[in-house]
Amino acid sequence: MSTKFKQLILKGRFAEAKSFLKHLSFEELDGELTDIAFTCPSMSVYTFMVSLLIEDEKIEFHEIAFELLVNPLCHIEGAYHAALYHARRCIALADQQELAGYLSYLLFLHEVPDKVIDGEEALAAARKIIELDSDNKVAKEFLADKIR
Repeated sequence: MSTKFKQLILKGRFAEAKSFLKHLSFEELDGELTDIAFTCPSMSVYTFMVSLLIEDEKIEFHEIAFELLVNPLCHIEGAYHAALYHARRCIALADQQELAGYLSYLLFLHEVPDKVIDGEEALAAARKIIELDSDNKVAKEFLADKIR
């Protein structure tokens, strides 16, 4: 992607940056924003995602926002707690086939140093994941660790 796209986002010129979106898939957008956030860890990248969500709430946008907050922007105070909002929206918007994957976000947020999700909610999420996908390794490992 061009440095122009990056500069527009970092300068908060989101309307102009959105003109680049017509050429990007969700996966490409995710990759571009992640790259920008890792090289220039700025809340502008996350705010750009929020501006997209305000215009058109899509599960894919929440997924990208979650990933930005738990990966390149995780060092920013409150990032994991903000990611919880996007995890919950993914869960609310998901169909049955996608639900187990998004519930695993809660297990992740239980394991981070901030312990955003308490043990009881994480356990309930793990059980729901197993109910939906009995072969889910993440949930199985989580439950096995909790039983020990």
